[in-house]
Amino acid sequence: MSKLSTGTYEKYQARYATLTLTDGDYALTVTPEKGGMATSFTKGGEEYLWLRDGNFESTDRPRCGIPILFPSCSKPDGGVHHFRGADYPMEVHGFADLLPWQVKTASDDEIVLTLAPNGLTKFVYPFDFLLEMRYTLQGSRAGLELTVRNTGADPLPFSVGFHPYFAASALENVHFTIDAATCSEDAKGEQPAAPAVITLTRKEGSADSIRLLTGVKSPMVLHDDGNGHTVTVAFDEAVFGKGVLWQQDAERFVCMEPWNGWANSVNEPGRHEELAPGDSKTFAWSVTID
Repeated sequence: MSKLSTGTYEKYQARYATLTLTDGDYALTVTPEKGGMATSFTKGGEEYLWLRDGNFESTDRPRCGIPILFPSCSKPDGGVHHFRGADYPMEVHGFADLLPWQVKTASDDEIVLTLAPNGLTKFVYPFDFLLEMRYTLQGSRAGLELTVRNTGADPLPFSVGFHPYFAASALENVHFTIDAATCSEDAKGEQPAAPAVITLTRKEGSADSIRLLTGVKSPMVLHDDGNGHTVTVAFDEAVFGKGVLWQQDAERFVCMEPWNGWANSVNEPGRHEELAPGDSKTFAWSVTID
């Protein structure tokens, strides 16, 4: 059974309260003030997530840990969502990862955080909602469960996803075990069938490498021959039908991400979630480290 402890991340000019669940050799740390995200997952003290201190400590969008993507994944066409005949600006991956979350409960069994609308969210997303993020730890398996509730009087349109950054020795050392229907570098247009072996290789002249996957089967597995890490991302296929592999040059991470929408999905009928007033939906997945 896991045990809860509290702590503080303090470096340079940043200071954040942390919550950590520990079960034997494994420890999962969550930082509520920093987008409500998981910021550390260790085995015997060895880190499996990637945390870029300079970015984590700033007010910039977190490119580290496990950011929560809501109400959209990636960036919509033109950088705007269209609601009720008006355009609303939306940055890449929405706003949930930019805001401090509130601690609802913190115990040995679970950490539960919440996020409700404020003036900033209403400016870019004119809806009422409640997000509840639940973290659990059972040995080597961390459970992550996001529940979206429509607390308003209008239908709630959105997409969700997660953007885990896994520590990697080098991109060339990483290989995947993934079963998907399609695999491409661009979500637009007809998607090509996925190869038998899905790879993520650096494209010459590009600052990053990406693979966009549809029809993804659970689990997705990452193996790193350099550091010996194996990371398994398991998910509910009924709510996460898409996946993303991403890596940025000169950084020691690889992202393996469960999504349920693409960049412009919230603007496209039938391609995003829509909750009726009073309804809710839960998006559950897990990370196992070996």
